Formats: sequence, structure tokens, C-alpha cells
Amino acid sequence: MRKDRRTSEHSVRHTAGARIRRRLRNITIGMIMVLCASTTCGVFLVSAHGNTPSEDTLYTYYKSIEIQPGDTLWGIAEETMTSAYNSTAEYVQVLKDINNLQSDDIQSGQYLIIQYEDTKLLP
Repeated sequence: MRKDRRTSEHSVRHTAGARIRRRLRNITIGMIMVLCASTTCGVFLVSAHGNTPSEDTLYTYYKSIEIQPGDTLWGIAEETMTSAYNSTAEYVQVLKDINNLQSDDIQSGQYLIIQYEDTKLLP
């Protein structure tokens, strides 16, 4: 009887050990599959990013200018309009909003905040 009990205990331990090994094997295989899938997706994302045309990044800045005799809001807008706007009229409206202007009238000696773009990142 004693021999049978040892054999059944050994067999239970052996079966439990086999289950644990199978479970660890399945977890390991799952982790490897996730790693492979992640690597594959990463490669596609990197290659997709590399195919975009290289363009200089444009940074938008604002500065204050003093209005000179003969300057008009529309003239300043035409000279300083950035690529972000489709028309001078659109940029004039932005200048009016930025500077809290009710009309297009500006006077020599006043200061006007304008927008400009640059490829350099300022500190």
C-alpha cells in the first residue's frame, strides 16, 4: 500500500509539473508572438515615416513693429503675411483681432503685433 501511495503522489506531482511547464511554454510563446507583432508594426511605422518628404519645420512667432508714416494695415499684411493664410483679407482680420483694432485705420507711431515664421527654433 505504501508503494501505491508514493506512486500516486509522484504521479500527481508529475502531472502538476507538466501543467505548469505547459502553461509557462504557452505564456512564453504568447510573449514571443506579441514581440514579433510589435516589431513588425514598428518597422512599418518607421518606414512610413521615412517616406515623407523632408521639409523644414516652420515656427510661428509674434513681434511688435512701429507703424511708419504711409503704412497701411493692408500693406503691412501683404509684406508680413505667413503661409498659414490663404488671402491678405484673412490675415488683415487676424491682425485686427490680435491688436484689438475695430477698423483698418492705423496711425504712424502706433505699435502693431504681427506674426512671422522662421525655420529656427528660438530659445
